[in-house]
Amino acid sequence: MIYSIQEHPAFSVIGQDTGMTNYQRENIQISKQFWKQFNANLKKAYLAQSGNWTKYAFMEKRDGILRYYCAIPKKAVIPESFILKEVKSHRYLVVQHIGPIDKIYDTYKIAYQEILPNNSYVPLQEDFLHFEKYDFRFHWNREDSIIEIWIPIQT
Repeated sequence: MIYSIQEHPAFSVIGQDTGMTNYQRENIQISKQFWKQFNANLKKAYLAQSGNWTKYAFMEKRDGILRYYCAIPKKAVIPESFILKEVKSHRYLVVQHIGPIDKIYDTYKIAYQEILPNNSYVPLQEDFLHFEKYDFRFHWNREDSIIEIWIPIQT
């Protein structure tokens, strides 16, 4: 498992969110469907990315309910159906998920149940639980697909 500790300065994103369940299999299906809807909404709002693109997926817990927030870096104009999110500067445990998206929970399990406790890292869960960073290395179901998982930790 490839992981590191990184500082990330504050940044801003715009996106949309949806509710999640407490069941991994359902959440994978919800997130896949939501990504399709989000990408279509990006095109409708003339925000489709090309070339050196970056997208994010934040997992948040608000009022005891899991929320999944898909986003892109903030643009000058924020379309009406998009939500601005300001992400504070944090120190992160960054874990690479390598492989198909359907196996991402295996990576989360290692990050939360092995890497964090074995290194005495304490996750911060004030603003969000973690975010996934997608870029040109991401390919839905390929074995060489890479997604970075960023978990804010106490310093």
